Amino acid sequence: MSARPLRLIICPHELEMGGSQLNAIELAARAQDRGHQVIIFAPPGPLSTQVANLGLQHVLSPPANMLSRKWVRALNQLSLSWKADLVHTYEWAPSLAAFYGRFVRRDFHLVMTILSMDIPDFLPRSVPLIVGTEQLRSQVAHRPGPVYLMEPPIDTDANSILALATQTPTFRSSEDQLLVSMVCRVTDELDKASGIIQAMSVVQKLATTRSVRLVIAGDGEAMDRVRDAANEANQTAGAEIVVLLGNMPDPRQLYAQSDICLGMGSSALKALSFGKPLIVQGAQGYWKLLDDRSLPEFLVQGFYGVGGSGELGLEQLVELLSGDPTLRTRLGAWGRELAVQRFSLTRAAEDLEEIYQRAGQTPPNLLDETRSLAESTFDYLKFLASRKLISRGTT
Repeated sequence: MSARPLRLIICPHELEMGGSQLNAIELAARAQDRGHQVIIFAPPGPLSTQVANLGLQHVLSPPANMLSRKWVRALNQLSLSWKADLVHTYEWAPSLAAFYGRFVRRDFHLVMTILSMDIPDFLPRSVPLIVGTEQLRSQVAHRPGPVYLMEPPIDTDANSILALATQTPTFRSSEDQLLVSMVCRVTDELDKASGIIQAMSVVQKLATTRSVRLVIAGDGEAMDRVRDAANEANQTAGAEIVVLLGNMPDPRQLYAQSDICLGMGSSALKALSFGKPLIVQGAQGYWKLLDDRSLPEFLVQGFYGVGGSGELGLEQLVELLSGDPTLRTRLGAWGRELAVQRFSLTRAAEDLEEIYQRAGQTPPNLLDETRSLAESTFDYLKFLASRKLISRGTT
């Protein structure tokens, strides 16, 4: 590493299973490998184990999924005692909170990443912003602060069949069973739970003519509804055609054994890294096969979409792939090559280090910071007021 080592505090909004959090942790580990000193400042969660396994120091924070004075005070105390050079926040609540903290102490630089599909208006405009898609970058190109595009990276070395010594336990009930998998949060956010239930219905139909199983790794607030749908599908089929694994901190064995993967965001990228054919999931019935024709769309908007033919469209795609092993193999090999060439974690770590160095060399402008603080506060209060109105309208 040619640049001077930095003392970095990395702030995921939570350590539940999720793409944003995994990216934060994996990039933090690469930064540490490159000679920087790193602390993960986040509430405890299932991914705490991965933080420890990667040799990262974890300082527990107060809850970080909403703006909190307690969180701001804790960050400021940590940055002061540890003499942090830079704080890197992920998602809106830590980003806004850290900006308030930095405005008070002014003893660290700040970079923020938003990997969600919407960028709030109230984010501080003077702070360097990293987004995950070209579509999002174009939406915020008017910001006065720097905007960087960093497509969510994937560790293509760790996420490969060659990295796994064995493939146990098996997720199939028989060797010839077609295994379809989903690794995702079981939540209504981005319509994920509805997509899971659509996938169950498709597999239930396919199970009348062939041996097939859908295995789902993940948990969330919609789990009760999803579990009811899984029980109904299994009861109707007279066999365990849907398996719910719950939280799976390391789902690599599931990816490795899958014949077809369904997913969005970082889960989609991991499927590619394992060389599996991918059907991209979105909201409002969106399902699309990833191939050379659909790739340009996903490179602009990310591995996600809105609106489609729902269950019928998914059924047609799964039928296509299930009946053509050669196509599955070809798409899998093509996807693996794409992941290695375009979404490398190593390249992303190099790019991120350059962003850190630029941020560290740019002293905050008090006038710009004050203006940004006023604008963010005003827009955040408008956001809270609109949420209260919506809440009253639904009660």
